[in-house]
Amino acid sequence: MAAVVLFASCAEIDDLEPVTEINADTAFNTEDDVIASLNAAYDPLQWQAVGGQQTFPLLSQGVRADDLHSQSASFWAIGAQYDQFSTIIPSLPSVASLWSKWYRAVGRANFTIDLASNFENYETEGLQQQIVAEARFLRGLYYFELVRLWGGVPLFEEPITSSEQEIFKPRSTAAEVYAFIEADLQAAASVLSQRGSERVQGSATSGAALGLLTKVFLYQEKWSDAVASAEQVINQGVYSLEEDFRNNFLQTTEFGPESLFEINYQDGLFAGGFNNTNQQQEGSGMWRWSFPFLSGTYPSFNNFIPRQDLVDFFDDSDQRKEATFLLPGQVLNSPGLAALGFDPTPDNFGYAIGVNTGSKKYFLTFEEVQELLNVEGSPLNEKILRYADVLLMHAEASLMGGGGNGQASFQQVIDRAYGPGNPAAPSYTIQGVRDERRRELATEGWNRFTDLVRWEILDGGDVIGPALQAIGKTDFSAPRDLLLPIPQQEIDTYPDGMLEQNPGY
Repeated sequence: MAAVVLFASCAEIDDLEPVTEINADTAFNTEDDVIASLNAAYDPLQWQAVGGQQTFPLLSQGVRADDLHSQSASFWAIGAQYDQFSTIIPSLPSVASLWSKWYRAVGRANFTIDLASNFENYETEGLQQQIVAEARFLRGLYYFELVRLWGGVPLFEEPITSSEQEIFKPRSTAAEVYAFIEADLQAAASVLSQRGSERVQGSATSGAALGLLTKVFLYQEKWSDAVASAEQVINQGVYSLEEDFRNNFLQTTEFGPESLFEINYQDGLFAGGFNNTNQQQEGSGMWRWSFPFLSGTYPSFNNFIPRQDLVDFFDDSDQRKEATFLLPGQVLNSPGLAALGFDPTPDNFGYAIGVNTGSKKYFLTFEEVQELLNVEGSPLNEKILRYADVLLMHAEASLMGGGGNGQASFQQVIDRAYGPGNPAAPSYTIQGVRDERRRELATEGWNRFTDLVRWEILDGGDVIGPALQAIGKTDFSAPRDLLLPIPQQEIDTYPDGMLEQNPGY
């Protein structure tokens, strides 16, 4: 249940034994202790499994949509459940684990905000405001994941540190949750430094807060606010598009000029796999999850495979195509893969589903894999928000009447992709922007399904259904499948009738 998870997460921050009340005055004595609490609030971003169930964002965004097959055959039960809608039901354990992940994250952020706000032994000027601002950014991000996946959700604004507190709350409306997110992100943006002056590399910045705020406005159809927020990011002058699109997804170019916020993974800090039940993960399982199994020394799993419809959606002149997909005949510059017969990539990947491609944004060469201290933990960072996303949001909101020069933002994205003057580039229209969002952000795991949902609502229908039918998905039913079901175990734990299920489940 959300409330119990929030209470538990407070204890986990400092590995405390379960108690009936946590006293921050005695548990945290130095400003380093408060920073440790903040670090714990970042941690859930790395969690790709909770309670033995995978919680990859690609499941709810890419597989559930029209971009990805969950796997090459039928061996991964959790993935297969997201390939269709009839198996996404309230009792599905992976849905409960995803809900738990984001509420545990909220709990950690709430605890840090309260702790940092009341802590009195700071030695570093401005650190208190910095920690609170970063934690509010994180809380805004975590509630954004909850509201766009489930709609209105219970809104916990303070940490639950005592059994005397109210641990059950009814669902707030989506509008109320969005208003809370806006307040968090606006407060964070007013305090946080710009890129280049952040507390540590990878910590939240004002650009990250404003970029996420742009998306929050976009989801609410607040077009002028979205334009204004995006232009604040643009006018900071510290972001630019990578000339080579592939640089967004290499270890050697992490935290590049296009990155507003990314998950910072590390190799070798934890000996177990990412499926551990204690959420001690520090490296990403994505390389292993999404590349063909070749040998015991390159032990990957053939999952998250792009659909041929997505591959064919890219023009061959689009530089993003070869950076997004593993394609037949592609040179990978890996002698170890060449020895295994996979460089250049073969014409036939041997998949039962009949496609010959893979998700290249998570790819590691054979040589990179051999250097890993833990094969389960790739150190390759994963982007949550890129400057190209901000430019496309600016372009969309401008077209929808929000003002600004969205054409210029759109032009930057397509010029990078296709090269200036390429007739294959789409026109600056609503459909053109939507198509470019699919191409630009393909397989990254944070946007596709919920983009389709918001366009479905905006257009009054005929968006998500046709997209799914084009790939053979016929069991989608609106409004049920626009949102995930509230986990049944949450409903059963709450007082009778307090936590209402989403329509259709």
